Amino acid sequence: MLRGNLSTRPFYNERAVQALLGGLAVVLALLSLFTVWQFVVLTRQQGELSARIGRDESRAAALRREALQVRSRVDPRQLDTTVRATREANTVIDARTFSWTALFNVFERTIPSEVSLRSVTPTNDGSVLLVRFTVNAPRVEPVGLFLDRLEAAGAFKGLRSVEEQSLENGTYSVVCEGQYLGPGAAPAADTPAADAPPEPAAPAPTRAGGD
Repeated sequence: MLRGNLSTRPFYNERAVQALLGGLAVVLALLSLFTVWQFVVLTRQQGELSARIGRDESRAAALRREALQVRSRVDPRQLDTTVRATREANTVIDARTFSWTALFNVFERTIPSEVSLRSVTPTNDGSVLLVRFTVNAPRVEPVGLFLDRLEAAGAFKGLRSVEEQSLENGTYSVVCEGQYLGPGAAPAADTPAADAPPEPAAPAPTRAGGD
């Protein structure tokens, strides 16, 4: 009869261990396949990007060569003439779209009676239309009133006097400049002009007969 102490011998579940090892092997195989697939995909993308970069660099070099050839064939004097002609054409277009009638209507309804308009010069500076005008007045104060009226009508912005000159006849010649916004709003019909003389008072009625 054989006797043994089983407590001194370790007991292993060989099937569970084999299954665990098999599962780990499958996971490692899948990871290896995924790594290889990612490497192939990234390698292909890198090749496509390198080819695209090469094509773009070749195209850029060809465009630079074409630009140099075009510049070598352009006559600087002819280019300068073309630029001047373009500027003159733009000036003519701006002059056609500018309404002199609307501008003088603004001046007519806002100018004080003591002020006379001598000259008007519009200048288109990009998107800003500047108007410089010269007025004559016996005093400087009416000119300031004129500028205030123009801005109050919404026709100008940033009006200022850029030059004042005293003339031999005792009057003043003032050059003004500002941004022209458009004809603005006409004053109300029932608003009397600021420089209009007051109406004379009606005479008091006389009593007929003696006291």
